[in-house]
Amino acid sequence: MTGGFLRAVGRNMAIAALLAIPIVLLVPRRDTIAWDYLEVFTVAFCFAIAGHFAEVAALSLADIGTGWGRLVRMGIWFAAGLWALVIARWLWVRYGRDLHGLPPLIWGGVAMVVLELLVHAGLKRAGKPSFYD
Repeated sequence: MTGGFLRAVGRNMAIAALLAIPIVLLVPRRDTIAWDYLEVFTVAFCFAIAGHFAEVAALSLADIGTGWGRLVRMGIWFAAGLWALVIARWLWVRYGRDLHGLPPLIWGGVAMVVLELLVHAGLKRAGKPSFYD
């Protein structure tokens, strides 16, 4: 495995760890707070890592940062969010949780777009290349 991949996984684990903190407060309690947090963390990680790979795929396309390319990039993010929620729902069932606790599929895409826009706002603020450049 390359160092870049491991850095990306580590960075996305940190993002998922932060995302899981407020979310774990919203889900119904089942076990200990630590076990509930772990379950929510894995769901958040689905979004974080799917967002990373969607961004890598989007950046491989020509002219993705200009004109209609920016809309295509957001469409890729949206599709990644749908898939992330499909995986999250699969995990949720494996954890013995009720699927009624998760939002409809379309909200996975919306959540991913919002998450990516926030991440890119942070990148821009740090002076790094982002969606907003």
